[in-house]
Amino acid sequence: MSKNNRPQSEEPTPLSGVNIIPVIDVSLVLLIILLATSPILNLPGFEVKLPKAVTAESKEKNISVSVGLKGQLAVNEAQVNMDTLTAALQKELRDPAKKNILVIIRADQGVQYGQVEQVMELTKKAGASRIAIATQQDSDKIKQ
Repeated sequence: MSKNNRPQSEEPTPLSGVNIIPVIDVSLVLLIILLATSPILNLPGFEVKLPKAVTAESKEKNISVSVGLKGQLAVNEAQVNMDTLTAALQKELRDPAKKNILVIIRADQGVQYGQVEQVMELTKKAGASRIAIATQQDSDKIKQ
């Protein structure tokens, strides 16, 4: 048998480049998921039912202090208590870029006013210059 009669082996041709389109597709999907879930990430682990009111919505960056019906407290997503609230807020307000930042108190509608007032005093003591109370948009009053 001569060399010409041997079956030729099929050698794979080397890749000339890497296809990055699937990598970009997966990266974009992960980015969309991150952007969709990021507003949820700075809420505490307990439910807060906000009172209803007609308000203007703000798009600026802020610090959220949540007060739960059973007395739970949280600064952004970190749970705290009355003793550690001031220190946690001071830590958040320490950044010079956040000097004039808005601190929003998200109190459940069933929380006693005295407890909300105490949280407001501790927030002022921590050095917050701008404080707001969060409410749920009352769509009935807007239509009138």
